[in-house]
Amino acid sequence: MQVAVSQTAAPPGTIQSNSTLVVVPTLVETTSGELVTSLRATDFLLTDNGVEQTVTLEEVERQPVAVVVLMQTGGAAAARQFQNYAGLTAMLEYLTGNSPHRVALVTFDSRPEAASDFISDVRDLKEDLTHPANGNCGAAILDAVNYGIDLLSQQPAGTRRVLVLLSQPQDDGSKARAEEIVHRLGETNTVIYSVTFSPEKTWLKDQFTKERHENPLYEFSPGLPPLEHTFNLDQPIRVALRAMRTDTAAEIATLSGGESLPFGDKGDLDRQLTVLANHIPSRYTLTFRPTSTEPGFHSIKVQVVHQSIPVNVKARESYWATGPN
Repeated sequence: MQVAVSQTAAPPGTIQSNSTLVVVPTLVETTSGELVTSLRATDFLLTDNGVEQTVTLEEVERQPVAVVVLMQTGGAAAARQFQNYAGLTAMLEYLTGNSPHRVALVTFDSRPEAASDFISDVRDLKEDLTHPANGNCGAAILDAVNYGIDLLSQQPAGTRRVLVLLSQPQDDGSKARAEEIVHRLGETNTVIYSVTFSPEKTWLKDQFTKERHENPLYEFSPGLPPLEHTFNLDQPIRVALRAMRTDTAAEIATLSGGESLPFGDKGDLDRQLTVLANHIPSRYTLTFRPTSTEPGFHSIKVQVVHQSIPVNVKARESYWATGPN
C-alpha cells in the first residue's frame, strides 16, 4: 500500500556523518566480462585524493540491508514500462538474499508522489510495481534520489543502504542540485543501481510500429504524379539529438559505486536485471579510514594489483567528508 509523500521531509543536506569509515563497493571483471570473486584486501590499491589508504575487506552477507525502489511514473514512455516490471521482485529477492532486509517503493514524476512502508516480503510490491497511477510529464530524478536518501537515513546504523532507480536517463524538473546529491551520497554511503529506458527510443519505435498521420501529397514536379506516403524526418532527428544530453541516472550510479544498465524492451530488461542479480552480491565491500580529515569532496581510485590477467574495476569514485563541527 502506498501513501502520498509529504513535502515536509528533512531539509536536504542536514544529515551529518560522524563516522570516519568510508565504504567502497567494488566490482571486478576480466576483460571478457567474467566476474573475479576470489580477491583479498591485499589485492586492492585504493587512493584517497591520490594518497594510498589501508583497505579492509568486509563480510556483508548477513548485514542488514534497506532498499528503496524509485520508479518514474511521469511521461508516456514510463507508463509503457509498468507491465515489464514484474521480474523486478525476483531481482530484489536475490539482492537481499538471506540478509535481514526492508524494501520500500517510491513513485515520482515532477516530484516524489507516493511511498510505501518498508516491508520484508518484496513479492508484496508486485502489484504496486506493475499497476501504479500514471504521473505527469516530469522526471525529477535528483529530487527522487534526495527523498530516497531521506528514507534510508532513518534506518538503523550499520544497515547497507541501496537505491534502485527505474527511470529515463535524463533528469527533468528537479529542484535539487547535482552537487547536493553527490554530497549526500558521500555522507550516507548509499549505493545506487539504475535501470533506464529511453523515452526518445520509445518515441522513435512508435513512429515505425504504430499508425501514423502521413504528410499531404508532395508535388515533386508539375509534370509528374504526386508522391505518397512521405513523413517529416525533422522531428525524429531533433529527438535523437536530445538523447545525447547528460545521462543523470548513470552518473549518480557510478559516483555511488553502483551500476547503470539501459533496456529497450521486456527482454532487455529481464537480461539486465539478471546481470544486476549476479553483480550485486559479487561486489566487494572495501572500507578504509581516511588519513586526511580535510572536509569536502574526496576522489577515490581503486586498482587491482598482483594479477596475472588484466581486469576492469568498477568502484565508488568519491565521498564527502564532513568536518568535526
